[in-house]
Amino acid sequence: MREKGTPPPSFWPKVPVEPGFRSWLTNAPERQLLVVVRTLTTLNRLQDILTLTSADLRIQTTFTFDEARPGILSAGVSDALRALRVAVTPWEQAAKNTFDLILAASENDALHELNGPILLVPHGIGYQKYYPGGRVTSGMDPDRLLHHDRVIPAAIALSHSVQREQLKAACPEALDRAVVVGDPCHDRMMASRHRVSAYRAALGSGNRKVVAIASTWGRHSLYARHPHLPHRLLTELPLDEYQIVLTLHPGVWAAHSPWQLESWLRPELAAGLTLVPPDHGWQAALLAADCVLSDQGSAALYAAAAGKPVLLAPSAATTTVDDSPLAMLTRATAEVADTGLREQIDTTIANPVPDRYRPVIDQAVEDAASGPRLGDVLYDLLDLKRPDPRPGFPPVPAPAPVTHPVAALAAGWDETGKVVRFPASTRPEGLRHRHVLAHADQATLRELDGAAIVFTEDPGRFDELLAHWPLARLVAAPAPGGCLARARDRGDFLLSAETDPTLLASHLHLLLVSHADVEGTHAVNGQPVTVSRC
Repeated sequence: MREKGTPPPSFWPKVPVEPGFRSWLTNAPERQLLVVVRTLTTLNRLQDILTLTSADLRIQTTFTFDEARPGILSAGVSDALRALRVAVTPWEQAAKNTFDLILAASENDALHELNGPILLVPHGIGYQKYYPGGRVTSGMDPDRLLHHDRVIPAAIALSHSVQREQLKAACPEALDRAVVVGDPCHDRMMASRHRVSAYRAALGSGNRKVVAIASTWGRHSLYARHPHLPHRLLTELPLDEYQIVLTLHPGVWAAHSPWQLESWLRPELAAGLTLVPPDHGWQAALLAADCVLSDQGSAALYAAAAGKPVLLAPSAATTTVDDSPLAMLTRATAEVADTGLREQIDTTIANPVPDRYRPVIDQAVEDAASGPRLGDVLYDLLDLKRPDPRPGFPPVPAPAPVTHPVAALAAGWDETGKVVRFPASTRPEGLRHRHVLAHADQATLRELDGAAIVFTEDPGRFDELLAHWPLARLVAAPAPGGCLARARDRGDFLLSAETDPTLLASHLHLLLVSHADVEGTHAVNGQPVTVSRC
């Protein structure tokens, strides 16, 4: 019986899957590869693997998704497949055809309904988690690996040979299907390290230290237990020196929706938070980071493997497999401090320990050669000669983050005379001559009402803005090579320096309110700035 929501056969796409319509294909592929997608997480993992076969003219790749029996965290899959512009075959149609290879990253679909050899790969770094509420290892559930006592996958990919013992204990019938291939996501990240500058540019990091928050999903995740951590970091870390980047597991996005997450995070986004969407970019964000704050999820292991300093949020997670590499990492890593977070982060960044996590990573990933190993398995199952040269993993794509302009800044001098700035919404303390700079067209009415400086892109509006905002002592605008400003009852000034014009405006305000000499050359945070009347 046709599942509810499944289109009837007359509406099924005829190409590229149906054998009777192969004559309509322009290319004549020798093999048909079916990719089974359950969640965005599995799709991300499968995309890494497909880089080894996608350019091969002999292989036609088609995707399927069981819409009638979706996973709990499957929201967003249809949209993601549409965005990829791939050929999608309804599940019922896929089950009526035969494929030369079926690639899956979850054993939770009804894989026994499909026809063809199945390669099952983990959707995280190895097998680190129990299913919620039990002691069955995710990815090794015998109830899902077997159907009528028959092992469903033709091959089960492991990232390390020690996982053979895990599989033997969980489902001994499937042990002879195990193949050790390493971890493609890990290797692809390692093949992307030379692109860190490009990833930082895509994030808009500049010269700032990048502090990445990487949270898995579920009630024991970092974001669930410490939802205010992004706000805390934005409050404690100066905006010009640190960038806070948040990556959330695709399951978080699927469970709550992008609209809801961005709504919950609206205050933090307005304060300068950089949010990485779930489809791609999290690997690049980890590579770009100077420090990673995470939890007992795969992201922490990937960050550690990439040599990043890691701090873990306190957690009472019970789903981490005992004595797994993730459990080892948890024991070997300091927890995020309750106080003095800036000092802890700075100390962690300044005192790297080379190969600190090497014993852990060596237990998670066999070696950094998963491309050749995995390619051999793929082409053996496809019964095709290996391409020459063999394809390797391309760099991970640059992120396309969600960012909002910081429309209001609180600034002042710290104890060293440095101009320090925070988002105005965080209400920083301890700054001399603390003041607010608000953008005339982006800030809220409340922010502009209390602003000492109103910033505009158009210097022709200076008189209008001074009249409209009587509490403002200064209006400013960008100018070639610096900033043009008009001080109430003090006239116009030109500040010349290749730096942020809003920083120059705050510098001028601080000079004026402290009754310092205004004209001349000054040092602003180590950079020379020339102030002249105009």
